[in-house]
Amino acid sequence: MEPEAPDSRKRPLETPPEVVCTKRSNTGEEGEYFLKVLIPSYAAGSIIGKGGQTIVQLQKETGATIKLSKSKDFYPGTTERVCLVQGTAEALNAVHSFIAEKVREIPQAMTKPEVVNILQPQTTMNPDRAKQAKLIVPNSTAGLIIGKGGATVKAVMEQSGAWVQLSQKPEGINLQERVVTVSGEPEQVHKAVSAIVQKVQEDPQSSSCLNISYANVAGPVANSNPTGSPYASPADVLPAAAAAAAAGAAGGFLTAEKLAAESAKELVEIAVPENLVGAILGKGGKTLVEYQELTGARIQISKKGEFLPGTRNRRVTITGSPAATQAAQYLISQRVTYEQGVRASNPQKVG
Repeated sequence: MEPEAPDSRKRPLETPPEVVCTKRSNTGEEGEYFLKVLIPSYAAGSIIGKGGQTIVQLQKETGATIKLSKSKDFYPGTTERVCLVQGTAEALNAVHSFIAEKVREIPQAMTKPEVVNILQPQTTMNPDRAKQAKLIVPNSTAGLIIGKGGATVKAVMEQSGAWVQLSQKPEGINLQERVVTVSGEPEQVHKAVSAIVQKVQEDPQSSSCLNISYANVAGPVANSNPTGSPYASPADVLPAAAAAAAAGAAGGFLTAEKLAAESAKELVEIAVPENLVGAILGKGGKTLVEYQELTGARIQISKKGEFLPGTRNRRVTITGSPAATQAAQYLISQRVTYEQGVRASNPQKVG
């Protein structure tokens, strides 16, 4: 290491936790970048290894520097530890591939579907987590990942086959980052993560948030667990929808949990073909009102003639707690699938 390098490299990592992001735009050594990865508690042990052996070996093999938050120092609103990786783009991808492999190895005891329970979002484990990669990026990098009108993220999804979603920007707190959730098969996730690392390289501010501790971050945070694809299977969604209904029916003694659920608001956008919007609205908007009452989510459809760029699809915006948005997505996608089936077997039917 160069004698003058430690000064520029280490100071951001020693920033007090409450000063979450800085305006620094250094990228460590020439050609080195930073990437933050969320690691579920169940996978941390196998990534670190006995006495830290695995992580030491991983650093040797990849040439990356890897730092992990302490065992109970989780990213706000989750039970996931924060891992900061520093190295070349190649090293970031190699380390992430190793982490992804460990995340896919869910302990048997955690794969039972009943663990999905919205009343205890901090302590439960969604079986889908094994197919997801979660990265934390500064808002500036998030903007590059999304691209103008969502064009870049759409291209990443098309080229990789993975589903990519970003958490909402948190309001009113000093947290200038967003969580990117990538879902899919191992190869799809790998391709999408490589594309995200490419955006990290392009962003001069990509190393502006180098803290790994969030102990002093107070207030609601952007939800780090966006729902899956609108084509999620009913089995993925129903437990959450049922739990959301239970949360609503449980009355006043769940104040803390209800507040936590409300603070983790998220926004999800899906596309619905113009000719199927009527099926979601229902007569006089009745179906849409029903869906909102059933799920507790707010559902808005873009005005007539307002399409997603380059398509004949209307934009449907769903806002609410993670369980509410997931349940609403499920109901809408089921309705669309049903309506398409009806029309395929009876071409005369319209509206």
